Amino acid sequence: MAPRDGTWEVDLIWKYFEDTGTAVSSTESWYKKMDPAGSLDDRKHVYKLLLDEPAHTNPSGADLPTSMIPWNQQNDGIIKTFDTNLACGSLVKLTFRKYMGWGRGEPLQRSVSQRGWDAVAWLIKSLKANMPVRAHLMAKNHYVGIVGFRRLQAAGVLHEFLVIDPWAGGAKTGSTTISYAGSTTAFLGIARQAGTKIMYDGYEITALEGYYPF
Repeated sequence: MAPRDGTWEVDLIWKYFEDTGTAVSSTESWYKKMDPAGSLDDRKHVYKLLLDEPAHTNPSGADLPTSMIPWNQQNDGIIKTFDTNLACGSLVKLTFRKYMGWGRGEPLQRSVSQRGWDAVAWLIKSLKANMPVRAHLMAKNHYVGIVGFRRLQAAGVLHEFLVIDPWAGGAKTGSTTISYAGSTTAFLGIARQAGTKIMYDGYEITALEGYYPF
């Protein structure tokens, strides 16, 4: 069995790609041009790509169009499939539907700043229930997925959240990487709680979407 990154209290990357033996859900033809051989139907293969295949998980500019990370918006096959600038949100949704138990309907959404709602508490409850969350960065018109969390003792930061990002290297510079289970990846990131705000790559997460009861 491949290693688990034990720094994360909840890690849905590990759960759904390495520690789950069930078949993946159908997403019709969305991944056909990206993955005509169907290799991404093997959960453990995706986890291996993240840990052991730098050309896929931390690709150079030349490698990016062929990276087989399922949420890679710049894959040549995905570009042929999607002809819309909303592809980042669509890819997060399709990834969650294919691998992480999201339903076929649209998830509910709430503003992080909605009065009387504790967005961080809801997010943690969702993750503990093994339900990933889609997050909107309004200032960048970009969507990412939140798939894990850990508590911190650092001043001013209470929690960190594990992020899947369709834009390799992050929303701001395109060059951000993190260490995950001992490997360097540009397709994962870290969001941080700062008071009542959740910040990712310099941008505020403005809304959360998911199936856990609001």
